[in-house]
Amino acid sequence: MARFLNFILNDRLWWATSLVMLNVLLSGCNSPGGPQIQEGRIQINGCEIYYKIMGTGTPTFILHGGPGDAHDTMLQFKDLADKYKLIFYDQRAAGRSTGDEDTASQAIENFVEDLEQLRLKLAPGKINIIGGSWGAMLAMNYAFKYSENINALVLVSSMGVSSDYLKIYRAAIARNRTPEDSVTLAQIMETPEFAAESPEAVEKFWRCYFRAYCYDPDYADSINLWIRDSTYPKVEGKYAKLGEFFQDYDLRDKLKQIFCPTLILYGDHDPTPFDYIQPLNDGIPNSRLVTISNAGHWLWVEAPDRIMPLIRNFLGDD
Repeated sequence: MARFLNFILNDRLWWATSLVMLNVLLSGCNSPGGPQIQEGRIQINGCEIYYKIMGTGTPTFILHGGPGDAHDTMLQFKDLADKYKLIFYDQRAAGRSTGDEDTASQAIENFVEDLEQLRLKLAPGKINIIGGSWGAMLAMNYAFKYSENINALVLVSSMGVSSDYLKIYRAAIARNRTPEDSVTLAQIMETPEFAAESPEAVEKFWRCYFRAYCYDPDYADSINLWIRDSTYPKVEGKYAKLGEFFQDYDLRDKLKQIFCPTLILYGDHDPTPFDYIQPLNDGIPNSRLVTISNAGHWLWVEAPDRIMPLIRNFLGDD
């Protein structure tokens, strides 16, 4: 635990913190009057993948971020269930899905194939995809290989077009974090409750940590956190394969392979620099980029009332 905590706030290894982000749960999603939910697990590529389905209409896969989050971070999109068959799932080695121990399998190619197998098993035919943050990167990599399977693609708060953006991204997070929040994080990390991985202490830590991602830091309180017994990976180097990908990638030469209609949504206060988002729009042949004012990285938390109508209009009614 001590070695892990040492790099949480270390700028040189900042990228690793995104690989251990929380799983999240929206309370009340089974409330009376809400969409009916079907959930289960499917054995895919050596992992047991958890999924949750709600709504009817065109199958629309929702891809969560992290890596290391769970589908629950994206449950704001459940409002689309009145028109679309929403398929949420926890990616391998995240949330309720398995695969932690096989670190060699955490390669982006396997994440892509997991999604394809889920499509074949749960919604054969053409689908929509909505991906947030790392989920947008996964969505693009799926589209590089399987664009013919996609009706429409929505990229929300995407990672940058190349790994060069990460240094600027880290610096923006550091600038956004107030001295008070830095002190609070350090104080939480010193508590015996945090050392014991108390869910309450861990949730307090991450709510404070995510404040630097938001235009209004208080939006971090609206992130739907699900804290399991241990928030930290028990397997050392769990996402090392993805870490290798993040350190050296460039999508520009591949973007022309995405020929499905694509909507790109970007918050004007996202720590990802706009100069690394605009090339996505330039490179994808049939894309549209919309900038959302006064919003940060968690667009679906910070501005759901503004992005959901844009997504509905883009996808069209069934």
